[in-house]
Amino acid sequence: MRNIFLTGFMGCGKTSVGQVLAAITGFRFVDLDRAIVEEAGATVKEIFAGEGEPAFRRLESEVLAKVAQEEGIIVSTGGGAVIAEDNRSVMRQHGTIVNLTASVAALVERLSGDSERPLLQDDPSGERIATLMASREGYYADADLRIDTTGKTVEAIAAEIVHFMEGEGNSRTEPLF
Repeated sequence: MRNIFLTGFMGCGKTSVGQVLAAITGFRFVDLDRAIVEEAGATVKEIFAGEGEPAFRRLESEVLAKVAQEEGIIVSTGGGAVIAEDNRSVMRQHGTIVNLTASVAALVERLSGDSERPLLQDDPSGERIATLMASREGYYADADLRIDTTGKTVEAIAAEIVHFMEGEGNSRTEPLF
């Protein structure tokens, strides 16, 4: 049974899609940021503020490696988890990587008023979002499936993933469901 790892920029819908996908497939849903918070006993924002981004990224990699050992899970990764080559390797080894994207305008709308995003704390502008997305594009593109979530319902996105995993476009030999 292949795990599914949802990647993408913050606000692309990884958590919402992951929860619906878990309900459809019967897989267990894991929000990687929540797992990190449980492991660290501090919020993502607190880890960034107190220990810095490098410490957060190390913890993120440790928790991802541990979670990936399970079978039958949907993992919503943090927006920057794909930056580390080791993380992408772990995800690929233990499942299918699905990258969710969205337009900058959609992300600005979805993220407006969200004060829990450390990388947007000082500048939540569309320009900042576009710059961060562009810097990560090569990592996001390293996925088995990419879906633009702009203007789509969570259910429609989950259905696209299920369709892919059931065989259409899925070159893997073992069945998922």
